[in-house]
Amino acid sequence: MDFFDRQAAAQKRTGLLVFYFILAIVCLIALIVVAVSQIAGIPWNDPQLLGYVTLGTIAVVAIGSLTKIAELAQGGRVVAAMLGGEPVTPNTTDPQEKKLLNVVEEMSLASGVPVPEVYVLNDNTINAFAAGHGPGDTAIGVTRGCIDKLSRDELQGVIAHEFSHILHGDMKLNVRLIGLLNGILCVALIGAFVMRIFAYIRVDDGGSSNDGDRKNGMALTVAVFLIGLAVYIIGYIGVFFGNLIKAAVSRQREFLADASAVQYTRNPDGIAGALWKIGKFESRLSSPHAEEASHLYFGDGLAARTFSFFDTHPPLEDRIRAIAPNFEPPAELDRPPAPSIQRSSAATQPPPLPTQPVTTAETLERTLAGAAALLASVPDFALSNVRDLHGAIAFVYAMLLDERADYREAQLASIGVDDAMRREVMGLYNRRSEIPLPQRLPLIDLVVPTLRQLSPDQYATFRDNVHKLIAADQAVHLFEFALQKTLLRHLDLYFTRQTGASVKYRTIIPLLPSVQTLLSALAYIDHPDPAQRDAAFQAGAQQLMINASSYPMTRVDGCDLNRVDAALDETAQAAPQVKRTILAACREVVKHDGVVDTQQYELLRAIADSLDCPMPPLPPVTE
Repeated sequence: MDFFDRQAAAQKRTGLLVFYFILAIVCLIALIVVAVSQIAGIPWNDPQLLGYVTLGTIAVVAIGSLTKIAELAQGGRVVAAMLGGEPVTPNTTDPQEKKLLNVVEEMSLASGVPVPEVYVLNDNTINAFAAGHGPGDTAIGVTRGCIDKLSRDELQGVIAHEFSHILHGDMKLNVRLIGLLNGILCVALIGAFVMRIFAYIRVDDGGSSNDGDRKNGMALTVAVFLIGLAVYIIGYIGVFFGNLIKAAVSRQREFLADASAVQYTRNPDGIAGALWKIGKFESRLSSPHAEEASHLYFGDGLAARTFSFFDTHPPLEDRIRAIAPNFEPPAELDRPPAPSIQRSSAATQPPPLPTQPVTTAETLERTLAGAAALLASVPDFALSNVRDLHGAIAFVYAMLLDERADYREAQLASIGVDDAMRREVMGLYNRRSEIPLPQRLPLIDLVVPTLRQLSPDQYATFRDNVHKLIAADQAVHLFEFALQKTLLRHLDLYFTRQTGASVKYRTIIPLLPSVQTLLSALAYIDHPDPAQRDAAFQAGAQQLMINASSYPMTRVDGCDLNRVDAALDETAQAAPQVKRTILAACREVVKHDGVVDTQQYELLRAIADSLDCPMPPLPPVTE
């Protein structure tokens, strides 16, 4: 199952979840109608009663759900802050936090997912979570106990588990679960509010001798109080069944995430060891909002329950048995593992990177070690700069400077930086040759979490300067284009809170001219021979299952980067299965001659990123 299949499966799960909750709301309405009918003496099939109860219940649930979902729409950092998480900055000096960031960066580079924001919760228990709507606004949170008590391999297993939730589309489902449960809870809260109001109403005669009016007022007060009580009880019955649905959905997703983490890391003992330590040190969270987000956690974040069918996580023994049936716990756990901030041991013998670019689901297990090797080989001065806010800005500017001195001066003049920034930019530019071309795009990815620390006004200035630097040399180069489509796109999503493009095209037919442009642009890169170029294009066109003669290769002046940009804007509006076909065709063009050029890979990755398909920014090694 590839990334797009998983997207489609996530949509089906969401649809099934919505169906279950609609069924729960229908049951709520029916119970409230019966309760009001019995208390007020109104026939249950009275049109006004049915109308008021139905509309009122739907309105309360909808407002409660949409309000909570809108609150969480700002991304995973809202959930992390709600649970008491403290952000970890890229330039942290804490050894354990450095270890955590290093593991997260490796997993991000291996998967192509933007480096998420990282938070630490001040709990000594062992737990973690991933939250957000999608890869672009994800936050990963871990407890202090998680980074202090787990070895590096165990921590990597936990982080791989959370990345599995990201790649499987579970986060959007989890946000909707929180929203829908909040909507049903609001029904109970309305009932409680009515009870409190009418519990303190005193009905007296106000000097009147009309005992009938007083008795009628008392009867009305009691009736409304009882209706409030009934709504309160029924609302919590709805919450009861909603939590059952949440637990059932969550348990199955946890088994899948565990299995995926083993696939990614090829180390079942890592995640099994983390699960075993949870049994020793516990995973309970102290946050008052722990129940609300209980289905997000790596381990059960709540106190032990009387009834297991409310558990959002399978028993630890079952999870360990499923991934590592022969796992043997360590002989002693009296001492926590020593602090470790070294880069992964995989870096000592770098494995070969993939020989062809493919989608995340197919490559993550192969590229995780490659990501560790890449991080280990990057010059220290480059890593220290991308993790510092001032240095990260200078690093991006330096990567965009032209090699020609006169154009370079024009670029620097166009952005009007002060002398200190100018010196730093030029210092990095002068050392740019120490950073091999294949490492530059991955380093740009590592800049993203650092630049999220900018204020909106600072980001607007930075974004404007990037565009000025690209325009000042009067030509858009492929690296500059890839940088725009990856770095600025993800930062734009973060600072503007925009969502991805909505689906407009469910078949590839109306997109064929745009796809023709993309395939042609890829074919022109590193194919100077016309015959090779045409053969590469035809290899991609065959994936579209169309008559290639109807859509021949575009002339070179018809597939420049401006036209490629326009084509990407169109294809971004395709349905997931259509995007998969487009990306498969692009891959065939790139791998046709068996040699994947760095520039080809950069463009392919920009295409994949525009299609919302994470792809590792790791150019393959060529022979």
